[in-house]
Amino acid sequence: MTNKQALGYMLLACKDLKLDKDQADKLWDAMFKNMDEFTEEEAQEKGHVWLNSH
Repeated sequence: MTNKQALGYMLLACKDLKLDKDQADKLWDAMFKNMDEFTEEEAQEKGHVWLNSH
């Protein structure tokens, strides 16, 4: 999956959750930052660790 495709899914999720444009923009920015910072494997692991810790 490309970054653009992943961001498309993220935007659809924003729509489903009825996030406003400001919230979606913040999430978009955070996604781009994390896509540059972590490999796909790191993102999967770190994301699930974070989710399971809350």
